[in-house]
Amino acid sequence: MLNRTGLFLALAAAIGLFSCMHAPTRARDLIEVSQSYVPYKTEAFLRIGYLLNTWEYEKDGLQLQRIVVLDDDTKASLLTIEKADLPTLFKGPLPTNAEIQIDALDRYYLSIQVPIPLTQATPSSLSHRFTFSDAAGKKELTVEGGRLQPRKGESPRLIASPVKGSFYIFANQSTMGYHYWYTAFTGGEIYTSEKFAFDLTRGNELWENTYSGDPRTNSSYFAYGNPLYAVASGKVLKVVDGRVENSGDAHDAPLLFNDAYYGNYLILDIGGGCYAGYMHCKPHSFLVSVGDTVTEGQPLASLGNSGNSDEPHLHFQLTDKPDAAFSHGLPFVFKSYTKLGEVVLAPVPGMVQRTPFEVTSANMENWTVARVP
Repeated sequence: MLNRTGLFLALAAAIGLFSCMHAPTRARDLIEVSQSYVPYKTEAFLRIGYLLNTWEYEKDGLQLQRIVVLDDDTKASLLTIEKADLPTLFKGPLPTNAEIQIDALDRYYLSIQVPIPLTQATPSSLSHRFTFSDAAGKKELTVEGGRLQPRKGESPRLIASPVKGSFYIFANQSTMGYHYWYTAFTGGEIYTSEKFAFDLTRGNELWENTYSGDPRTNSSYFAYGNPLYAVASGKVLKVVDGRVENSGDAHDAPLLFNDAYYGNYLILDIGGGCYAGYMHCKPHSFLVSVGDTVTEGQPLASLGNSGNSDEPHLHFQLTDKPDAAFSHGLPFVFKSYTKLGEVVLAPVPGMVQRTPFEVTSANMENWTVARVP
């Protein structure tokens, strides 16, 4: 439903064809942890996220078939990822970009997020078992490594919701897919600004759809023009305004440079090295200016449909720097929300109502329909 591609990076697709199987060219450093993130709770899981890197195994005639995440103490399987569901793989050469220099890669990179049920103890250490095959699929090789100690002593940022009301749909978070796979390689740094971002739109009380009427008209969408609020007290650092909007689901706004993908947007410094980004805002709806001090719950702007947007929605993220792209995404949890149901994608796409229940100090599972105070 909502599709925000990374600003300028796309997965470099390549298929390795090999006639026979070879052993890895290096005996050490085959699987390593590049980044480890603070775990965060949802209504169902404690989610442990991190970025792995591996050697360039395709050059050894190997194809990855399976990843098993293990409790390093008990060797019990915590998560099994089969070939069809493997995470997005970043490998060289990456696509070039006219505005920035993209780094050359000599390793493969992939992001994993392990959901631990809330009723289950958090493991003190994780490790990984990668299973490879030759091109013909007749031989297998297993490599273990990538030991990780979850950051159990740290807590994600606690924030209020950027919207208020019922039937809000929170999408593309608490998943290993989009946005979580986003990774940018430049200047010798690995940036992950969208790692914990979500996209937000709205349904109605009939649980039917996100709009009523002409889908090419922004005002047909229930989320369009809804107020956006400060998730915490802070200071406005950046406001970008005046960019045209898409026409409903037409995706017809020009995207001529990297920054245009965010449309009209605002960056708020909420302290503690955290910066809140509100993207795709309605033009000329901002109620604050650069330098203003705001309090939690204060209206900032209106939800719109500018930038890289398939329909009116908010893209929201927390980062460790005020740069929307070249920063590191930070996990967060909401003070409270009431889960009303979820969106299902199969067998028939649509919103499904459940028995409501209140959740505190947690993020949402993907495609949650919620009421937020």
